[in-house]
Amino acid sequence: MGKRRALPAKGATSDRALAWTYGAAHGGKTLLWAASDLYFSFFMTEICGVAPLYAGLAIGCSLLFAGLADLVLVRWVSDFRSATGSARLQAWGALASAGALLLFAAIAFLPPTIRFGAGIVTLFGFRAAYALLDVPQNALLALAPSNDEQRRRLTAVRNGAGAIARTILAIAFVPVMAGTRPDTSFLLLVLVLVTMALGGAVALARITPKCPPQTAGAVPGPACVHNMLYLTAMMAVVTIVTTIFGQVEPYLAMYGMGGGLSGGTFLGTVAAGAVLSQMVWLRASVRAGPQSLLGWALAMMVVGSGLLVPAPRGLLAVGAAAALLYGIGAGGVLFVLWSGIARLGARGNALVTIGRFTAIAKSAQGCAIIAVGAMFDGGLARTDGQALAMMMAATTLVGAIVVAALTWVRRGQHDAMLT
Repeated sequence: MGKRRALPAKGATSDRALAWTYGAAHGGKTLLWAASDLYFSFFMTEICGVAPLYAGLAIGCSLLFAGLADLVLVRWVSDFRSATGSARLQAWGALASAGALLLFAAIAFLPPTIRFGAGIVTLFGFRAAYALLDVPQNALLALAPSNDEQRRRLTAVRNGAGAIARTILAIAFVPVMAGTRPDTSFLLLVLVLVTMALGGAVALARITPKCPPQTAGAVPGPACVHNMLYLTAMMAVVTIVTTIFGQVEPYLAMYGMGGGLSGGTFLGTVAAGAVLSQMVWLRASVRAGPQSLLGWALAMMVVGSGLLVPAPRGLLAVGAAAALLYGIGAGGVLFVLWSGIARLGARGNALVTIGRFTAIAKSAQGCAIIAVGAMFDGGLARTDGQALAMMMAATTLVGAIVVAALTWVRRGQHDAMLT
């Protein structure tokens, strides 16, 4: 008789199930956030007829408000230091976020004179509700896994799922916004998004393992505080870069690449690069240090965005190659930063550590969106593909230089990014 197959180790199935369920929940959450990040600006300017400056100010200020909401949440919510408590809170946050996003999608059916006011109210409502979903779900990255290797793996699954969600939206962007009834198409799209987000959040709440809660009031040591400051500064810079790139991206796809196949492929390939690269970055993290990984990832972002400048408009191969390289690099940068903050959060007070991290990121995103709106209003033609490509490449280069400088300052300190 043949040898009996060994049974899987205890906990292996639950770890795998947790990873897939967390990935699905994060993907659903990303669908909601990407709708606010990618679609709100285009939706308000092209469908609701709001001037780019005012749309950028409204959306940017709402993100600054979202950062404040994160800080308020981590200050007031002290009963969710366990994995199960955070999982329950994010499920309720998903329900609140879904309702708020549906209200925003409905403003296109209101009279033009009140669309802008209604958009501001519903937008700020969504940002407040999203804090209840975002912060506790991100905290699970530190609370649910039992060791740092699992946290890195969960980070890769998380980032991959988020990139898949952005790919879905990117593929849907051109047909939804270029159709004869974009208002109705957008509302139907949001109905699908909120259904997926709610399903993922509820499933995560049901499967999250029971872990001992973290000690209330745990004070991180000076080294952890120092590391968090550097990680947060890098995240702020990267967020500004990727937000400007992402805000200009749909205009380049629609006008610089003529929409259709080239535009849709360009949008989808950026996110696809991040998806395909996550397991590669995870394997590379075993042999290479975080500073090395970050350097390679930043170089890919710079080269990918730089290729957009000389690329012939409408040429599918060149645009797809540039987008793929940029997406791979962006995926690597996020892997390093999120792995680092997850390990810091696991050392104590995960909700506060990650809540402050996301608050700074959202504030940086808000500033970037305001800047893009001001540039469009100040004379940058959003239909000029060459000018858009140059702005995307220049922003990426400057951001990479700043992050590289912060990394250079931390050279030789192996615990700096905690990956």
